[in-house]
Amino acid sequence: MNLNERKLIADFTGLPLEGDPRKNRPPATMEDIVEKIWGTWKIGAESSPEQIISENWGKIVGHGFANKCAPEKLDVTRGVLIIKTSGGAIKQELAFKRKSILKKICQLDSTWKIKDIRIH
Repeated sequence: MNLNERKLIADFTGLPLEGDPRKNRPPATMEDIVEKIWGTWKIGAESSPEQIISENWGKIVGHGFANKCAPEKLDVTRGVLIIKTSGGAIKQELAFKRKSILKKICQLDSTWKIKDIRIH
């Protein structure tokens, strides 16, 4: 008999509801909860192109620029990487390095079809 049926009988007879059997089960362990969340959010699974680019950003643009700009979005369908910069001078320097940046990104994974960089 499920809980709803038991509630209906308790209401009909005017007797208190017997203990809920769901309350008698042991609590989930932290390990089970973490494993379930990791599976649901796909944490630790295959890295996305955005994640790989972010992890290698210092190598791609150089460590001097890495803290002054960042990859903002990767539009895989159009093959465009959008880069956010801290100012106009950095934007101009990155524009000069456009081909070099594209080449280094393609070296990370040649299956990505990134054809252009937009710098904002």
